Amino acid sequence: FVGERELPRPVLNPILNFYCWYFNVNLGEAVQESLDAYRTLGDFFQRELKPTVRKIDRKSPLVIPCDGRVLHYGKCEDGVVEQVKGVRYPVERFLGCHPQLSDPEANDLFYCVLYLAPGDYHLFHSPCSWSVDKVIHFPGTLMSVNPSVCRIVPNILTLNERVLMSGSWEHGYFSYTAVGATNVGSIRINFLKDKIKTNKGFLSFEKDTEIEIEPKKEMGRGEMVGGFNFGSTIVLMFEAPKSFEFNFKAEQVIRLGSALGHVPGTEYPAEEEEPEETNCDQIAFQIIDELKESINEVVHETQETVNEVVLETQDTFNEVFNDTQDTFNEVVHETEELFQEVTHAICKFDQTDIMKSSDVIITGSKPAKGVES
Repeated sequence: FVGERELPRPVLNPILNFYCWYFNVNLGEAVQESLDAYRTLGDFFQRELKPTVRKIDRKSPLVIPCDGRVLHYGKCEDGVVEQVKGVRYPVERFLGCHPQLSDPEANDLFYCVLYLAPGDYHLFHSPCSWSVDKVIHFPGTLMSVNPSVCRIVPNILTLNERVLMSGSWEHGYFSYTAVGATNVGSIRINFLKDKIKTNKGFLSFEKDTEIEIEPKKEMGRGEMVGGFNFGSTIVLMFEAPKSFEFNFKAEQVIRLGSALGHVPGTEYPAEEEEPEETNCDQIAFQIIDELKESINEVVHETQETVNEVVLETQDTFNEVFNDTQDTFNEVVHETEELFQEVTHAICKFDQTDIMKSSDVIITGSKPAKGVES
């Protein structure tokens, strides 16, 4: 409800600014870099990335479907998997049934748990080319799936609301589950549209909803599947040859499109990229990026020129100031000397005049004729 509610811009923007700062969100990767482009918190959480910031590994049979961090991975042994190290839950309880492998002699069931933090890109994509024939919506709680919580709450991934998509890929069984978390019961699956309603709350007493997909939904590698609000978890369970190896380690930070795993000794031909349709928005983003680079270069060059001019002006000013100060000091010095000479002459004149007057008084002589006033 809060994520879908439109807030006044003076309220929404400070919230988003704080969110970006606190969770280290890189808005430079988003299609819409300006906060003014987002009407609600939900719009911001499910922001799309520019087409150029994540590349899909076309040589890998299985790619990472989202940004985030690896909580755990491995083989499903004895019908259980680990949500984090040392905390296990039954596969059947999580999936609603025990998966049937197409070739149990040659293959095993593998899994990986991927955590999307609040600051991560919140949309998730298809990790491979596969077909979906069933979707099950499991209502449940909305507890935090933060790794620290997963370590102390057993079976949290089986308790939380989730949407399971199951089907098959080149090696057999394949399932893809989007698990809800705190404030993240709203799970969007693009191809289902309004067929399921999530985030109704724990007390809605809603039963599990199972949907058969006819015809099967074909998903392409890297194709967008859906999105969360405020981070959550993706769980992949799939059949693969017993020698299958993952390309990452627990707690590793991951990015959409990187290779998830491989079968040693098997060469995978690079999947041909589909020719991209002319996309005006994509062209506009490329032009804008090029303009930004050009503007940044001009600003940088202008700044360097301004700095050079400032330095030269400062040097010239210092030279002029020093010359002026020297001239001023010389004038002051000459003025002081002239003043001293004038003062000395005045004092000498006054002494001579006084001496003459004293002589007249002392001798009693009359002043010379023509001198009387």
